[in-house]
Amino acid sequence: MEAAIETIDFQDAVAKFDGFFRRYYYRDILRIVHEYPEKKSLYVDFNDLDRYDIALADSVLTDPDTAIRAAERAVSEMETATDAPGGKINVRFTDIPESHRYMIKDIRSADVGILLSVTGIVRKATDVRPKLVEGAYECQRCGDIMRIPQDGEKLKEPYLCESCEKKGPFKLLIDESKFIDSQKIQIQESLEALRGGEHPKELAIYLEDDLTGRITPGDRIEVVGILRAVRKKVGSEKLRVFEIFIEANSFQVQQSDFEEVSLDREDVDEIIRLSKDPEIYEMIKDSIAPHILGYQDIKEAIMYQLFSSPPLELPDGGRVRGDSHIILVGDPSTGKSEILQYVARELAPRGVYASGKGTSTAGLTAAAVKDEFGDGGWSLEAGALVLADRGIACIDEFDKMEKDDRSAMHEAMEQQTVSIAKAGILATFQARCSILAAANPKLGRFDEYKTISEQINLQPTILSRFDLIFIVKDEPENTRQVTKHILDTVMAPQSVTPKLDPELLRKYIAYARKNVQPELSDKARKAIEDFYNELRERALSQDIGIPLTARQLWAIIRLARASARVRLSETVEVKDAENAIRLLELSLNQVGRDETGNYDVDKIMVGVTKSQRDKINEILDIIKELEKDYGTARIEEIIELARERNIDEKNTRELIEKLRKDGNIYEPRHGNYKVV
Repeated sequence: MEAAIETIDFQDAVAKFDGFFRRYYYRDILRIVHEYPEKKSLYVDFNDLDRYDIALADSVLTDPDTAIRAAERAVSEMETATDAPGGKINVRFTDIPESHRYMIKDIRSADVGILLSVTGIVRKATDVRPKLVEGAYECQRCGDIMRIPQDGEKLKEPYLCESCEKKGPFKLLIDESKFIDSQKIQIQESLEALRGGEHPKELAIYLEDDLTGRITPGDRIEVVGILRAVRKKVGSEKLRVFEIFIEANSFQVQQSDFEEVSLDREDVDEIIRLSKDPEIYEMIKDSIAPHILGYQDIKEAIMYQLFSSPPLELPDGGRVRGDSHIILVGDPSTGKSEILQYVARELAPRGVYASGKGTSTAGLTAAAVKDEFGDGGWSLEAGALVLADRGIACIDEFDKMEKDDRSAMHEAMEQQTVSIAKAGILATFQARCSILAAANPKLGRFDEYKTISEQINLQPTILSRFDLIFIVKDEPENTRQVTKHILDTVMAPQSVTPKLDPELLRKYIAYARKNVQPELSDKARKAIEDFYNELRERALSQDIGIPLTARQLWAIIRLARASARVRLSETVEVKDAENAIRLLELSLNQVGRDETGNYDVDKIMVGVTKSQRDKINEILDIIKELEKDYGTARIEEIIELARERNIDEKNTRELIEKLRKDGNIYEPRHGNYKVV
């Protein structure tokens, strides 16, 4: 009885879809037939179907298997579609109602079998592989060929030969069989939708035919498809618990920033009102980890990092990043990790938190992996930086990462892409995110008399990629103030309430990044130009180290444009340039001054200042002179000659040790040195 009812419903649905397609999509079908097989799918806006026939539209949502089959039958029986050579035209639905749009975590057993939509970030993707849809089997006894339709996961073979009625054996004829492309991807919930440390849920998606090969890990997609359930197995045992997945009907790659952050008219009005408040900068700074006392300059820099600067897309195809990178280096128990977690969890519209101690290159960037997800094959997997695309990645314990893992960061920080080449797979992912990192000194506490590259386990090449470097110290003079703040937090938690609600601040940031594209005013340009040129020209005239390079100039521009964004201004004013210059000078004062008190960016970029290089050359010259006269250079004689050239004993011994470690000199016997 049920089969008869389904047949009647099916034929009725075919007739209704035939009328619908003739009225709304006849020209689209003609175009597909003309371009087949380059185009194989008819995309139907669900709203058109809803206007035409509400009951038919409802059947697509509640009984998609029957409805989609009826729609494809209706297309195939149209006189124009019969001209499509050798294949069917897929019918795919888009823009389904809000009531059928789900977050992955909200999917339940009652939803199995319905058409729904989910949005997420592509975490993994397998290679595209052929999938058998009709097997041509040849009986090895009589040579008869039988065609067996294939569905489900398992391969279906003939039981009896239709001709000789024997039980085989049968041979699958690959050339005679029909295949379609298939691919499996895994998506996880969008980071914008998660708050309070929630773990993102994941869901497998099966793609077929012309949907395959168009998605890469890191893409944000909205998938429309049928929710399926398949029984879980442990070994040969079948369990009562089922796994769910989506059989995709259509998908759309989402390109615009922060689509997941929904703004209504009231939100926009409140954001515009706040932007005109003269205290907006202080309000936002005080809303960044308010339970951590002080660090106003660091919080200001993070504020600019959250708002970011628009990237520059150049006419020659070049691209200059707009995202700023910041690293906090310093003493333990100073709140660095708390600040990073607060930014990723509460403030960034799209934030990822990772700890360098437990993070590999694959986990941070991307990888080609061989695992069960791809049924033993290779699949591409996106790491934290790719998942944070167009957002912010907060990386704690940055110095604890392995050396090879840190080297993979160079491309991600400057070009904002991640490239992998493994197992014959060449792929490039987008990683357009800011990096907020934290690191600890090797010996526990920061020593202001040593260079930053000597104190933390990071190469100068990666340190130079950070726009701002801040030193965080546990200052004894702040003891009473910190004690009072912590006890007040315990006894009166409302005392650390953010000035702006985190939800509102996230919306403010998302609105600014999406709608405001500040440009430099002439006065702001002159302020930046004068600052940069004066420092460089003074260094040249006084023969001192290079104080700034083009990297620092770009950092100033990025910070100045972000400062204008904070107040939703389309113009970068002088005060924005001054804000950026002040923060850069603050960073350079902490980590970029040489022994003479002058700025020398080489202290960060190569780990050795110009004055140190000059002294190193002096020591090398002394060793060469002594080696020429005596065969080797004794340490006592090196110290004596160095003192005549205004290099004290302590500095001389340090420079000799550095030269020895770098392989420029060696020690043939104790206390005697020769140049390599």
